[in-house]
Amino acid sequence: GKSCASGGVIPWVKLLNDTAIAVNQGGRRAGAVTVSLDSWHLDVPEFLEIQTENGDQRRKAYDIFPQLVVTDEFMRRVRDNRDWTLFDPYEVRIKFGIELAELWGSQFEEQYGYLETNLDNDANPQLDINNPKLTLYKQVSARELFKNIMRSQVETGMPYLAFKDTINKANPNQHEGYIPGVNLCCESWSNVTPGKFAHTCNLDSLNLANIESEELPYICQLAVRLLDNAIEITTPPFVESANHNDRYRTIGVGAMGLADWLAKRRFSYTNLSEINALFEDIGYYCTHASMELAKERGSYPAFAGSEWSKGYLIGAKPVEWFCENATKSERWLQLSQDIQLYGIRNSHITAIAPNTSSSLVQGCTASVLPVYSRFFYDKWAKGTVPIAPPFISDRFWYYTENKTLSQDIVIKAISTIQRWIDTGISMELIFNLNAGVYFPNEPERSLKAKDIFETLMLAWESGCKAIYYIRTVQKDGYKDTTSECASCAN
Repeated sequence: GKSCASGGVIPWVKLLNDTAIAVNQGGRRAGAVTVSLDSWHLDVPEFLEIQTENGDQRRKAYDIFPQLVVTDEFMRRVRDNRDWTLFDPYEVRIKFGIELAELWGSQFEEQYGYLETNLDNDANPQLDINNPKLTLYKQVSARELFKNIMRSQVETGMPYLAFKDTINKANPNQHEGYIPGVNLCCESWSNVTPGKFAHTCNLDSLNLANIESEELPYICQLAVRLLDNAIEITTPPFVESANHNDRYRTIGVGAMGLADWLAKRRFSYTNLSEINALFEDIGYYCTHASMELAKERGSYPAFAGSEWSKGYLIGAKPVEWFCENATKSERWLQLSQDIQLYGIRNSHITAIAPNTSSSLVQGCTASVLPVYSRFFYDKWAKGTVPIAPPFISDRFWYYTENKTLSQDIVIKAISTIQRWIDTGISMELIFNLNAGVYFPNEPERSLKAKDIFETLMLAWESGCKAIYYIRTVQKDGYKDTTSECASCAN
């Protein structure tokens, strides 16, 4: 064997898995850990099996939350049905001095392509010790690998998918590093540096069910100020978190109750112009509030050299984009000028969390997703809770049920919202595997792998930054409500 060499990443993931079990707040709440792996890593095939029922149970980790970090180059090869090469990062580092994990966009594509020309194979053997070749690699079909990703997602709900290039293109702090992956709920992230800066989530959410449009400016300003104050009065549990708070002052104002907001106004998730206008306002008011805080308290320390300092706005997009796409372009132009003059208090400002539990306390639907069902029972460890939206009696038919809704509609709505959210959105997708659900004219037809594949590709192509859980309604585990019962419920 090789001295000091391990058997890949899986044994180390298992250590994290057992740590999460051990740190359980005295038995009251289990620890939660997400582990990310880049899609070019040699251990990806086994990583995709880490929570499936088949295989060696000694190499399983059922208590962590795996995520796969994918690049645009990988997704293009999936789309075009081309080959993909898996590398050992250590061999790449030792022989070529390249840290693939730290690269994204054109830099990644250039170096990745270079490595593929230096494989030790019959067509390109290593003949000269001064011209090293890579021996630890595996070439696979990108599409077949993606099918394995889908298979794991349908079976286990994971891995999460983080679209690395989309995330980093929108990073306002490109001058100080890169974003390697996403957090546990796929909505909050920023630059991290091992041993120095650890991303810290500082989040709150607007309850859209109870907010009127004229209240938005004040509520957004209050939400931003609240989170900035929270950074001041909070003592993080370890120094890297404190360093990150001090350097980047990352916050995430989110939203819950979008399904209620739509139903209240007799809209649906296909009313993209109305959804767009709502989140343009939220994005503007929150960004403006952070600029006003900078006047009062100063910019975040890493502001100089950031995309913000260059006049770029949400998602590191140039002000010209806002002039072309915003409903009120003048205010964005003024905001860009004000930020260059006064700075901005927080490097990231908006992020939409899942809100599964907090929305129950708030009396609204969770996050910005359609309600799973108009009425259902949610089973928890301590009991079963009946769940119904707040306006169900008056707006019954305007609550679209996610369990029967085409997820293409969900993705188009989320990608519309994402334009105005500078960090991420916890986007959970639900696929109903029963016949006739999505195809009313073909009652015997059920969802196929090809349909799920096209939906996931749409998420990437539409500019979504990450995919959270994949949920499935299993065959024979679903019975549609009859029209008679639905009428009675109204």
